[in-house]
Amino acid sequence: MDIQALIFDVDGTVAETADLHRAAFNRAFDEHGLGWHWDREIYSNLTPVAFSLPKLRLFALAARRCGHGHVPAFEMLAKIAARKSRLFGNMVREGAARLRPGVARLMQEARREGLSLAAVSTSTRAEAEALLTATLGFQALGWFSSLQTAENAGVPPTQRRLYRQALDDMGLAGRRAIAIESSDSGCAAAASCGIAVIVTPGMYTSSNRFERSRLTVSDLGEPAEPFTVLKGRAGGHSFISPALLRQIISPDVAAA
Repeated sequence: MDIQALIFDVDGTVAETADLHRAAFNRAFDEHGLGWHWDREIYSNLTPVAFSLPKLRLFALAARRCGHGHVPAFEMLAKIAARKSRLFGNMVREGAARLRPGVARLMQEARREGLSLAAVSTSTRAEAEALLTATLGFQALGWFSSLQTAENAGVPPTQRRLYRQALDDMGLAGRRAIAIESSDSGCAAAASCGIAVIVTPGMYTSSNRFERSRLTVSDLGEPAEPFTVLKGRAGGHSFISPALLRQIISPDVAAA
């Protein structure tokens, strides 16, 4: 048996969107008259917290403890999260996001070789769909056998649920898939479902250790623009391809 599916994380992996999310949060804060502003240091500290509303709740709790003025109730935080989602969608539809190297190529190669594609995102479905269509075209949503977003993450929301549901939708065991991730939390979530993980760190996750990744590279690479191996072995390959995916997953397949 062989690899049957490739699961892409969306934000940070398909496109580097962290600062777009940060800008959308800050605009939402301004619109609601909060006086909050997340600079890169603050946002870096919040990056390990997946999903928008938990980020807001954690920051609000810290602000309350520090006595930083009025802190919104949960209902207001939910409204801010919803407004942030709309602002982010507007930004990517206006062309603010760019695909990371190798993403479109690998998706196309995987589809040509009969691999199923899935996508997971800790953003809302509206945000994820806006990003995928803005960067890959409106036809791209039809490429994915499963698209799991914040709405599918349960209560409390977990990234593991997103990967588990993606596998269930495709009728696959974890050992038949490879995930492409950009965060330590996403890597751990995928690995906990038995999925081999390739990591391409983002601007806020470059210091993560990615202990459960099979291979960590600077990006997915292109034939004329090779990736840099940060951890693991690429077996002589200079860009992520279906051939390298099979090489990475082969120990699991051999043991099945």
